Amino acid sequence: MSGDKDTVSSPVPAGNAKSGGDSEMPAITTSADEKKLSNKELKELKKKEKAAKRAAKKEASGISLEKQQQQALVKREKKQQNDANSLNGNKKSRQQVMSTAPVKQSTLFGHLETTDERRASLLAVVSAISSTSASKITAAGLSLPIVVNAAGNSPVSSASSVPSSASASALGQTSIGLPAEEAAQILASLTLDDDSLLVPGSASVIPQSLSEKFSKTHLASSIKELVANRFMLHPVIAQLTSDIASYKIVGSVPRCIAMLEAFQIVISDYKTPAGTSLSRNLTSYLSHQIDYLKRARPLSVTMGNAIRWLKQEISLIDLTTPDMKAKEILCERIAQFAREKIEFADRLILESASQHIVDGSTILTYGCSKVLTDLFIYSATELQKDFQVIVVDSRPLFEGRKMIDSLRSRGIDAMYVLITSLSTVFNMHVDYVFLGAHSLLSNGFLYSRVGTAMIAMSAKRRNIPVLVCCETLKFSQRVQLDSVTSNELADPDDLVNIDSNNPVIRRGNKGFLLQQFVKERAQQAAASKPKDQQQNSKNRSSAQQDTDEQETKPILADWQELPKLNICNIMYDLTPPEYIKKVITEFGALPPSSVPVVLREYKATA
Repeated sequence: MSGDKDTVSSPVPAGNAKSGGDSEMPAITTSADEKKLSNKELKELKKKEKAAKRAAKKEASGISLEKQQQQALVKREKKQQNDANSLNGNKKSRQQVMSTAPVKQSTLFGHLETTDERRASLLAVVSAISSTSASKITAAGLSLPIVVNAAGNSPVSSASSVPSSASASALGQTSIGLPAEEAAQILASLTLDDDSLLVPGSASVIPQSLSEKFSKTHLASSIKELVANRFMLHPVIAQLTSDIASYKIVGSVPRCIAMLEAFQIVISDYKTPAGTSLSRNLTSYLSHQIDYLKRARPLSVTMGNAIRWLKQEISLIDLTTPDMKAKEILCERIAQFAREKIEFADRLILESASQHIVDGSTILTYGCSKVLTDLFIYSATELQKDFQVIVVDSRPLFEGRKMIDSLRSRGIDAMYVLITSLSTVFNMHVDYVFLGAHSLLSNGFLYSRVGTAMIAMSAKRRNIPVLVCCETLKFSQRVQLDSVTSNELADPDDLVNIDSNNPVIRRGNKGFLLQQFVKERAQQAAASKPKDQQQNSKNRSSAQQDTDEQETKPILADWQELPKLNICNIMYDLTPPEYIKKVITEFGALPPSSVPVVLREYKATA
């Protein structure tokens, strides 16, 4: 054993390594080299071996080494040129996208959604619904939509999560003979971010002509979801959204009443899908209607409070209650909610606020409020009081015209003025200032139509009491210190265009100061250009002045072409609580600081 160990551990003689061990030693050295080399070095070694083999083959075919190097150099140059061309193409595409993207955006209200974005989102959904291959609204309900599978370019009928009004026979088989289960499986694999989901008549869910309006990514994703779920939209919600977007229904209370009436129709037409319950599925079905309703205008505080109350009532329905009975209960509770929170509340407010109106008094109000219009009519017709109402109005909605028509038709002495003459009006004898409210915030601030804060401040300076008539349904738990954080932006063109039947007045709407402002900005922009461009711009400006004298369009008709001019048409402002003497509600007269107390008591008793 000891001799065997010695023979194993003894070194190999040098002569054996040169003679008999020639075939074994290279293998031993390569294995040792492989252990020493890293993976990266081995890959480079293999590449060099392959390149040497290719060079040897080319030399055998008659191509010299110099030609091989020239060919490699030409290939490298072509590759660099292609890369440069691709980079230039990407830069051009980015520049085109930046040129088509909306450049004019207010730095102060840039976080708010604009009217153009809301209109474009509505148009995207309406265009998908009105497409020839898309879902159709019929008397029996909504038909199944058809989407396009981009992978196979074959139409696929959607059978997943159809509205409740679709019949059971329509769910079993699609219009092209494809089983509903297979269609549902195909649609389940599609996502809103996938390019394979195409709406007929549009591209990538949102039409390309409208997609450039969506500067915010979250807005584009919400529109994709609306378009994908367009077949769940109820016709009455579509009509209500159109009326609110076109300002046919204005005011927080009228909008809330119209929404509750529409929800009654939606609940009556609703049918619970198989395998679910009404209290579980109806809430999500109403959420789709609410998402589309938000595209018209932001929900008012009254609408938000009513929606939260309705969802809570739906969740309290027993699972064993039949659907017909549950729908009747919900419709009855909605009607009762409207009576208690709006009709009865307004009646109590009229009785309390009418005590401040006496014979010979002068009342000033702003805009148009439903409860104030009813208050003045109630005091004049039922209580037979003789008083004067001064209605202050402002552009662009001119809501005060509606109130003045209602008051004059009842024989009430009323005066109509614009907010620009407010200082002159306050030089007259004014006893009280009655204001409506869009909402009362938890910190006591009044959130109402823009211009309300200026009227309340002017009245406070002249020691005129400011009374706010407001239902507790308008109380909000939100706290806000300025009108920039949260507001609503209306169409800026409403401030530019002034409609008038009188051509003399229409020509006088150009505005000398505004013309001077635009002219000075144009001169400053032209001063920074070379002389040749300055001369051309002078010639163009002189020619433009000649044509503008003959035209009757407003001076700001082309305001979007002015890069440093933004027009913000905000809808609401905030009035501090120190300008308000008291708030008249259905619970009586309260100071503005009592808003959180009322909210806490109402939540405890609800």
